[in-house]
Amino acid sequence: MHDLIELPPEAAAGGLNAGLDAFMAQISIIIAAYNAEKELRVLLESLCLSRFKDFEVCVCDDASADATRGVLTSFTSRLPLRVTTNPANRGVTYSRNQALALARGPLLLSLDADVRLEPGSIDRLLASLDANGADVVAGTYSEVPLDPGPMSDYYALFAHHSFLLSGTVNRYNGFNAWCAICSREVMDRAGGFLEFPKGVEVENETLGRRMAAMGLNIRLDPGVALAHHWGGARKVIFRFTSRVYWWIKIFCASDRRFEANLTTGTYAAGTAAFPLATGALLAGHNSPLFLAFAGAALAVWLTAYASFYAFLLKRRGPLFLLWGVFLSTLLSFPVCACAAYSLAEECARFLLGKKPTLDPAIFNGKS
Repeated sequence: MHDLIELPPEAAAGGLNAGLDAFMAQISIIIAAYNAEKELRVLLESLCLSRFKDFEVCVCDDASADATRGVLTSFTSRLPLRVTTNPANRGVTYSRNQALALARGPLLLSLDADVRLEPGSIDRLLASLDANGADVVAGTYSEVPLDPGPMSDYYALFAHHSFLLSGTVNRYNGFNAWCAICSREVMDRAGGFLEFPKGVEVENETLGRRMAAMGLNIRLDPGVALAHHWGGARKVIFRFTSRVYWWIKIFCASDRRFEANLTTGTYAAGTAAFPLATGALLAGHNSPLFLAFAGAALAVWLTAYASFYAFLLKRRGPLFLLWGVFLSTLLSFPVCACAAYSLAEECARFLLGKKPTLDPAIFNGKS
């Protein structure tokens, strides 16, 4: 029987009483959970099935209103759990740091509450960390979602293919907090997760780029692909648009660079090209100049998405390919609108002599 250790937030922030528990694990798994009873149960079940067993699970319950606390209690006989609860909802970065304060293992594995590991995932992460001189090893997304459906299936395939296309990446500059392992020394050196207000989705990029600026090697390993709960149509659309909104802020504040060696820039060009082509066709009235521009924009769109569409055809067949083409073109309009709005905000700040929304110092290790 493992004890469920409930610590007040001030105890977590100030460190642990060493007498609370004699168990010392090699890996401390860091999880922030908010209203995640169904998803968290899936994750904890997958940890029970892990071939690697020398870990503790450190969870911060971010004032959940559902049965998240009860799910944690139900696993006390199966997993070594250490838990703290926020008195009020504080957001994911604050909660990750609260869970991090519970950890005592020399290695830290950050996981989202809505993913599922394969039995060999932790072994693969450790092997990649040991064999390649990496300071951090980050996993990717599986092509199979935990909540099958037309939108979740599409997004899972899109996210998986984006990382698959990049292959194994050394000197990556993102910290994939849904699945990333490093030593406690590395995390302490980088300063942990910077805490942002709820809704500001930049924690993976700020931590990853600070680590890269310090000369730390983040290795992206597509061989560790975790199934994710995407949340259906409304959540997928929100995820697409909000992420693009913040990517523009990150781009403007971090030397106008996307993630190292990934496909973000290519997809950005392709996604912008389709609405531009549509606008040119509608406004051109058969003008050769507008038609030429529309043709060039469509060529950019097809070039950017050709590999993904071929991947959809191979994995799911022609009917799903049609769905994927329809969805990617449809989503390009709200995505581009969010990107344009975010960029307009940054341009306005520049013209008014104000700093970018995000302080560039948070990306370079000087904050």
